[in-house]
Amino acid sequence: MGWLRDEVLRRADIVEVVSEYLPLKKRGANYWALSPFKPEKTPSFAVSPTKQIFKCFASGKGGDVVRFVMEMEGLSYGEALRKLAEKYDIPLTESAPLRERHAERERYLALYHAAMQFYQRQLAGSLAEAYLQARGLEAATLAAYQLGYAPAEGTALTRHLLQLGYTEDLLVSWGLSARSDRDGHLYDRFRGRVIFPLFDEQGEVVAFAGRLLTDRPDQPKYLNSPDTPFYNKSELLYGLHAARSVLRKGRPALVVEGYMDVLALHQAGFLEAVATCGTALTEGHLARLRRYTRELLLLYDADEAGQAAVQRALLPALQAGFFVRVLSLPDSKDPDEFLRLHTPQEFEALRSQAVSWPIYLAHRSGSTAEARYQLLRQIGQHLQALPDPFMRRAYAQEIAEKLHIPLDFWETYQNVSAAPSPALPQRSPRLTAERELLRVALLYPEVSYGGVPLWRFLMEELRLFSFAEAPAEEVRQALCAWEGTTPPQPAHLMVQLSPSAQDWLSELLLERYVLSPHWRTWDDSPLQEDPLALLETNLALLQLHHIQSLLEENLRYLEGISPEEPAYQEHLAIHQVLVEQRREVAHRQGLILPYRKASSEEKAT
Repeated sequence: MGWLRDEVLRRADIVEVVSEYLPLKKRGANYWALSPFKPEKTPSFAVSPTKQIFKCFASGKGGDVVRFVMEMEGLSYGEALRKLAEKYDIPLTESAPLRERHAERERYLALYHAAMQFYQRQLAGSLAEAYLQARGLEAATLAAYQLGYAPAEGTALTRHLLQLGYTEDLLVSWGLSARSDRDGHLYDRFRGRVIFPLFDEQGEVVAFAGRLLTDRPDQPKYLNSPDTPFYNKSELLYGLHAARSVLRKGRPALVVEGYMDVLALHQAGFLEAVATCGTALTEGHLARLRRYTRELLLLYDADEAGQAAVQRALLPALQAGFFVRVLSLPDSKDPDEFLRLHTPQEFEALRSQAVSWPIYLAHRSGSTAEARYQLLRQIGQHLQALPDPFMRRAYAQEIAEKLHIPLDFWETYQNVSAAPSPALPQRSPRLTAERELLRVALLYPEVSYGGVPLWRFLMEELRLFSFAEAPAEEVRQALCAWEGTTPPQPAHLMVQLSPSAQDWLSELLLERYVLSPHWRTWDDSPLQEDPLALLETNLALLQLHHIQSLLEENLRYLEGISPEEPAYQEHLAIHQVLVEQRREVAHRQGLILPYRKASSEEKAT
């Protein structure tokens, strides 16, 4: 995988790859586009052809070409790497276990594709086709989503697949057939059912759901494939493969309950609709959706079971950082029923009336004191679940305006800030120095310092420190571990970093704004463009911080022992050395040390 990664990064051009997804426009040294992850009017998505990285300032995402394909396609790192390798005709050289896993997945997909084709062929002229047409689905929808029919005769699919060469054990282990407890013979898992193929995010069929055409008390109305190594019902969302493109453009995910709801909505033009596969909305589902959107619109059935499902979905969705609204349809209809009686325009008008989750909870609450108490507790718990304090304050303001619950109530009892606009945290000199040193090392690899390449000099110097900011420390470690004889390229460092560190590094190296030519009118401080001066100044700041930390540690030791102890004089000498080192570093760079009242130990020196 390491060789393949390096070869992909060497041959793949990030501008070329991104251009297949987004229209790019060159501005200065970089290319720009509207964010594919957040709705916006001014382009804030930047691509650097020289650094071979991207940065989306709207969403915070950033990284190399592999990370970009991961985000756009919803792929794992390995899958994105293989996709790029195929694009650039790079042969895959995988380890034996990975090669076998990949081959097993290919066999699995081929089996499920063969089963789907079989079910499709059974649909024409069947009771299932008549049922689907009566539910308002058009022929184009049936074909696009490849719906089918499982014959009531119990072994038709099994016999067909055995004839294609698949083994009995494979059909059982991968969920298409089952063995009779009575005599051990094989029979089809799905019998007498409408078949809904379940697609993964890349549009590959990985499972099936089947609906009975005639009620049978001994059988569930809906039956799903069992979980397999390539299908997990707690992660897969029906319709997401078709919804991804519109979700990226800013449409909130419309989460519904049933397969028929998704199909009816997609047919009406609401491609953002998705549904779980017979389960509640899980963390796995939400993780999939977070790749494309941070907004959810819950549209569940109007009956008690559906509304209970809404309540169960709220807390995990809020904990995952989603903005959540709830939509209710009139006359207790589900989306499928509604769209059979109304136009898409009428649904869109109704959709615009969705309410945020606190208002939804209030509408369902009673008017008694006890009901009011329970409502306040529930809203408070949900507010506390939000990971972002800005989201908490935004919702608290809406609650104050629409439910007439004062902001100071939430400030007092739910720790929700009522400040009009929180001040941005100021970066300390130490954090600034750490960032600047990494930036200099990566942006000026051709510069020499004392006859040594600047990047190599900094590699050795930075081994002496640990950085305070977690992403910066990740980058520092990756830089110091670089074993190449040529300067490390940002794209090569990216592969060693976590997603959050990739975001951090891409923001460090790609500036969102360009200085106005009139900047000197507003700021008299010099703009430092000299990389050597940047190196020396910021390295000195880092050294001063390190020396200061040693001084404080030594002073704490001195304050804890008696001047009569032998170690006292030894540590007093250490203190004098550190003070002199601090003075020398500051003097060399012309820095003025901040005034601080001396301790008794310092006076003694």
